[in-house]
Amino acid sequence: MLTRNLLRNQERIEYCKEEDIVPALSKKLQIPELHEIIRSFRENPVKEGITLHGARRTSAKLFMPNLYFGEEIEMGDSVWLYMGDLDPVYCIFIPWEQA
Repeated sequence: MLTRNLLRNQERIEYCKEEDIVPALSKKLQIPELHEIIRSFRENPVKEGITLHGARRTSAKLFMPNLYFGEEIEMGDSVWLYMGDLDPVYCIFIPWEQA
């Protein structure tokens, strides 16, 4: 279950650059347009997040913790992806441009 306590457990969180993790997650969930969905959600987030449905009964929840839980957490303004209690919670971020 997606709870605030889950996000406090650093062993369950994977911080990933978008270009490194999205292709693998797209393949795992069998959602070919995952990159576009994440970009769209980043531009227009909703408080309750969105649930994505993939093939073979797979699903994932996209959310922004600062909106979802109503409190500030580290990297909480990034898009996160939750696929269930057996998988890590992915913080999908875009690194800052280097000067």
